[in-house]
Amino acid sequence: MPALQCLNANVEVAGVYSRNAGHARRAAEQFGVAAIEDLRALRPGDVDLVLVSVTATSNLEVLRAVSHLAPEAELVMDTPAVGRVADLRHLGLYQRWRAVRVAEDFMNLPQFRLIGGVIGSGALGDVVRVRLTKMGFRYHALALLRAWLGLPLVRSTHLRRVRPGAVDIVYRFPDGTTGEVLEPYTRADGAVQIVGTRASLSGHMMGHENRYRATPAGRDGVLERLEDTSGLCGFQISGLGTTITTGVPFLARLRAMGLDDDSEFNLLRVDGLCRVISSLWSPDPVNRRYRIQDAMADAAVSQLARGLPWWPIPQFRGRNPVDLIELLVNPGARAMKPAIRPPG
Repeated sequence: MPALQCLNANVEVAGVYSRNAGHARRAAEQFGVAAIEDLRALRPGDVDLVLVSVTATSNLEVLRAVSHLAPEAELVMDTPAVGRVADLRHLGLYQRWRAVRVAEDFMNLPQFRLIGGVIGSGALGDVVRVRLTKMGFRYHALALLRAWLGLPLVRSTHLRRVRPGAVDIVYRFPDGTTGEVLEPYTRADGAVQIVGTRASLSGHMMGHENRYRATPAGRDGVLERLEDTSGLCGFQISGLGTTITTGVPFLARLRAMGLDDDSEFNLLRVDGLCRVISSLWSPDPVNRRYRIQDAMADAAVSQLARGLPWWPIPQFRGRNPVDLIELLVNPGARAMKPAIRPPG
């Protein structure tokens, strides 16, 4: 709801629904919108957008309950999109919608979008390796790595257990680039290191002073936070010949809402969700290309990578494992092409 309120210039909330009517009423009262008691009361054309945020094991039940609103509406789906492998049989429920966006807010945090822009500009040269230390929970970490690298498929995973509750997973991509995720996850106290052929980039994920540094490759860029009298107001990357900055468009408005969790990290996540939703009407190559099949595959790969010492990821002609399963259980999916074609 906070994200939708930030987008009220483009979005009018028709109502909020929960299987627990009391929860729906309380949320509706808090944000001044209507509580919907029966989804069947909504007819096709009544709404343009449905945002689903429930536990993964409840997704199918909810999707069936709102399926009559597609294909005249767009769907924003929280991650992970499936809770069981058997749920992949029902991917057709997603294909009914006019458009689908995955609410992968982590890879849309403004500082990560800033880093992605620097990588995409070629300022670092070709990326050789990325390391995420204590940041990025499972599929969120993998989604972020892939978003920075142009959404390539994962070729293989390698697991090294550091100690109980902590793992070191290395994802290898087709061009030889590696993405390393070191856990445990500490929410907002991790660091990123990126080494390219021309320069490197490192920093604390929230822009604080960073004790983790990348191995210099000619130049060393640093992620830093920007502050004003209210606190955090943006991020910058310095040390690469020019300083690149970004703001946090909805931060001031989110602070004013007095949310229960008003930590910087949570407010940045809501700002990221705004980016996901607004990609339905604004140019946004990252969120438009990150499909529901990508989110499902990232969840599956990151989960299996925690239990297998080494795993070559099955893929065929640029399709990830979820695409391949979809082809088997739903032959009509052959018409749906993956977002990324393999090189060459």
